[in-house]
Amino acid sequence: MSGDLRIYGHRGQSATHPENTVPALREAARLGAHGVEFDVQPTADGSIVLMHDRSPMRTTNLRDVQRSKVGVSVQRFTLAELARLDAGSWKSPTFAGTPVPTLRDVVKAFRDTDVRFAVELKPAPVDPRAYVRAVLDELGGRADVTLMSFDRSLAEAALPVHPLVGLVSRRQPSAEDVGRFDEFHVNARRVDERLVERVHRAGGTVTAWTVDDLRQIERLRAMGVDAVTTNDVAAALPSRDLLPIRPSNPIER
Repeated sequence: MSGDLRIYGHRGQSATHPENTVPALREAARLGAHGVEFDVQPTADGSIVLMHDRSPMRTTNLRDVQRSKVGVSVQRFTLAELARLDAGSWKSPTFAGTPVPTLRDVVKAFRDTDVRFAVELKPAPVDPRAYVRAVLDELGGRADVTLMSFDRSLAEAALPVHPLVGLVSRRQPSAEDVGRFDEFHVNARRVDERLVERVHRAGGTVTAWTVDDLRQIERLRAMGVDAVTTNDVAAALPSRDLLPIRPSNPIER
């Protein structure tokens, strides 16, 4: 198993591109990532958008566009309001005008590819089952998708309706959790061989986050970890040739 380590781009190729945007996700795939990890939240009008923080302020030009909403939760914006924001300039002028993407946008960008999705559902004051249904609706039946969350109620809501459900944690999972969930996305500092063995015996997988040091990646590989999430896919795969996105059609540019 140690030779099959999968590399996920953390919020895409976030070392060089604006996190949780289509350009960042595409770049991670172009560099050879097996999958992309990204965060989603519901909008006030029921769409699902990519955003990590509670507020859009850090990763958009919100202060310039709608100062009255500085500090307001993403979940209190309509999709139209978020569409007015620039989610790229904060990283570099090169990415000026990059929009806040919906989950539908990401699915469209990666159609006809086998790049895996690890979709982290951020907490929201909505019914967990309705939230999960909305995410699945925007995914449109795409295969090779893990739904995961730090929020146990969201992870549990996904269990009856989705084949791959993960629990995200800063510490090792309990024995009960190991028997219930399919994937465990664990802070790399909490991962050890005993954890990997416990999860593998139960038929699950371990993904370590967030790892940018090649030596640490090799150490995790030797433990039998199934995947790592990294901000810099290029650094995590330094000897790997740049790959066309698998398997058939290239991503639309």
